[in-house]
Amino acid sequence: MLSTDKLFTYRPQYLNIAILLAFCLLISIPASAQKKFTVSGNVKDAATGEILIGATITLNKTSTSSNNYGFYSLTAPEGNYILTVTYVGYAPAVYTVALTENKVVDVALNPKAELQQVVINAHTRNNDNIVSPQMGVEKLDMSQINNVPVLLGEKDILKTLSLLPGVKAASEGNTGFYVRGGASDQNLILLDEATVYNASHLFGFFSTFNSDAIKDVSLYKGGMPSQYGGRLSSVLDIKMDEGNNQNYVVQGGLGLISSRIKVEGPIVKDKGSFMISARRTYLDLFLKASSDSTVKGSQLYFYDINAKANYHFDDKNVLYLSGYFGKDVLGLKNTFGTNWVIQQALCALITFLMASCFQILRLSTAIIITIYKVTCRAITSTRYRK
Repeated sequence: MLSTDKLFTYRPQYLNIAILLAFCLLISIPASAQKKFTVSGNVKDAATGEILIGATITLNKTSTSSNNYGFYSLTAPEGNYILTVTYVGYAPAVYTVALTENKVVDVALNPKAELQQVVINAHTRNNDNIVSPQMGVEKLDMSQINNVPVLLGEKDILKTLSLLPGVKAASEGNTGFYVRGGASDQNLILLDEATVYNASHLFGFFSTFNSDAIKDVSLYKGGMPSQYGGRLSSVLDIKMDEGNNQNYVVQGGLGLISSRIKVEGPIVKDKGSFMISARRTYLDLFLKASSDSTVKGSQLYFYDINAKANYHFDDKNVLYLSGYFGKDVLGLKNTFGTNWVIQQALCALITFLMASCFQILRLSTAIIITIYKVTCRAITSTRYRK
């Protein structure tokens, strides 16, 4: 039987052995860890050079999507991978990537109108129906909006939203909408990250958004991302077209009650582009042709202008400028004893974005100026005497 003195004598030996084993274990852990590298880049349209929002990028079994600036980033251990990029209406692009260092892979997708063969198999179960971890979001493509029949030939984004599940129009001929039982004033509406306080023209008969100048529409009906700050009902995020950085293009349209024109082209080819779109109604011209003096002296029209420009200083720094300008004029001559002329000018969305891309992160700074002005003039009519 060992005495107490001998027990204290042997304890330091066992303690030294334990410390040595722990030290060896800590050294072996970093040695066995794999190095990780990042592949990042931008996804664009090969024909126009415009960025593609929401493109799916897959690196073997890891997937992500391009953000609002077409940027993506994926991190994986060192090795050889297959990078696949897909987008609706475009041919997929496949690259072989050897991740031995951080790499930048910019992708240009070509439009493709052909329909692929669809095979339905009832015995194979997969997760293809899970396309995004973001729930409660609906994305509208402009080609879908252009195919919806509209009144008087005027395409309206807000009226098209009422066709989605969980969305109901506020009333007939009104641009307001309810989402899952919420009120129309509980919806956050953004145009290029700037808040739109008045999303209608002529008291709701037309929406503020000119469909010719819009590229992407996303409606969050629940579980809104933290970047939007949270709203009770929904968030409607709309992105404007950036313009063609390859060729100059002019397009327009004549309607029964309004006309529009759009001009886009490169500032410097492959580095910068611009887009200007304008729209105006001419109901006031028809009012002047009326034989009724009250109707003839009334005013009823609106106009709006959308503009956006971007310039790439290098692969890591991009400058964006976007703006919206609109005005409504509504005058009812000598109606109810008063001649009301209501003018509203919305000068909004003058946005400055400076983005820096550091492989994984893209930092941005935005300066948003919103000016909303309503002017109401009341002119008392002349009293009639006996």
